Amino acid sequence: MRLFVLTAVYSLALALLVTGTTDSAAAQATPRGQAPAAPPPATEVGIAAVVNDEMVSAFDVEQRVRLLLVTTGVPYSPEAARAARLTALRSLVDEALELQEARKQGVTITEEQVEQSFQQVLQSNKVTLEQFDQLMKQAGTSATTLKRQLRAELAWNQVVSRRYQGRLSVGAEQIQAAVDRIKANAGRPESLVSELMVAVDNPEQEGPARALAQQLFDQIRGGARFSALARQYSQAPSAANGGDIGWILPGQLSSELDDTLGQMQVNSISPPVRAPGGWYILGIRDRRQTQPPPPEVVLVELKQLFVPANISADAATIDQLTAQLNDAKSSISGCSVPRNVLDSLPDATFGDVGRLNIKDLPVEYRNAIDGLKVGEAGGPVRSTDGLHLLVLCGRDDQTQNAMMRDAVQRSLEDQQMAMLARRYLRDLRRTATIEVR
Repeated sequence: MRLFVLTAVYSLALALLVTGTTDSAAAQATPRGQAPAAPPPATEVGIAAVVNDEMVSAFDVEQRVRLLLVTTGVPYSPEAARAARLTALRSLVDEALELQEARKQGVTITEEQVEQSFQQVLQSNKVTLEQFDQLMKQAGTSATTLKRQLRAELAWNQVVSRRYQGRLSVGAEQIQAAVDRIKANAGRPESLVSELMVAVDNPEQEGPARALAQQLFDQIRGGARFSALARQYSQAPSAANGGDIGWILPGQLSSELDDTLGQMQVNSISPPVRAPGGWYILGIRDRRQTQPPPPEVVLVELKQLFVPANISADAATIDQLTAQLNDAKSSISGCSVPRNVLDSLPDATFGDVGRLNIKDLPVEYRNAIDGLKVGEAGGPVRSTDGLHLLVLCGRDDQTQNAMMRDAVQRSLEDQQMAMLARRYLRDLRRTATIEVR
């Protein structure tokens, strides 16, 4: 399942392939100095599956197989194509269900949206359209196959967002438990981890999921790129990032995955591990000691009432303006200034200063807003240009604990959204009429 970011914006083997660098799997499969053999022209005809009276053609499956192989860096061979066919067929069946549900829910994806996503693919890989077309031609497929996948992803993302956004439930106790685990392990070595997860949503999926995870593990050991396989096959939220889940402390993952990480070396991958949600393949790219906690951050949103006064203005003028601005404080409430106050001050203006880290403000400004409640004004502050009355319109104390809780909550919500989306699609499969030929 791929949610809320287009996982087809691959960091693929595209950049390598178009520049002529050979993937290690391809290098093992072909003699030195020779390019991998081009796949034969696609000749599949007929119907591969029928999904609620909609056809999935054998040609579509063959094209998706070739896209899967080229984007994961696996050279085309009849054996590799057969191994990828089941995944390609299942993906196309799922996409048919997703597009059908999108139409049912009134979700429409325009050609402009698809094209914009396609351009993101090219830009993220630093590949020109001509290079991409040449790569697809060599693989025996075309951009149309990728655009079909993009359309389904865009539609499904909108369907899932409409259904579940605002209905996620991550409890405060759940968040605090995760934060406590992270704090308890502070100072211990943390690992830079990638994951690939094949979901198991019901007992019938156990065997096929394990077999697919083992197949993917074998492909990675044979030279296929972990990140590309994760983008295409993983059903974890991290699929959008090529499986990258960042720096992980002991105790941050489930006990099964945590035990596995503890036994791994840097630059290694694990065999498939059964853990809550499905079968996982883990990779460790680096290890380090835990970084010190980030400094506390206080963000303030400010507006200002500004009265121009040249640096050469005499003391009497400055005193008079200062007195007027002090009088104006009592009239300011809720980040607004009455019109009569503005009109009473010469050339006065009122506007946004912005949302800033309080540590980035000059000391005079920090002193002016110190102790203010939201909606109150402080100052005035004298500058070379004039006098500034500062209005505090918002304050956000980003303490270490608050930032950690926010990050944990986002992570838990992503996991919950991915699980709900998988169940949604599973229910669509259960109620659909699917005939595989």
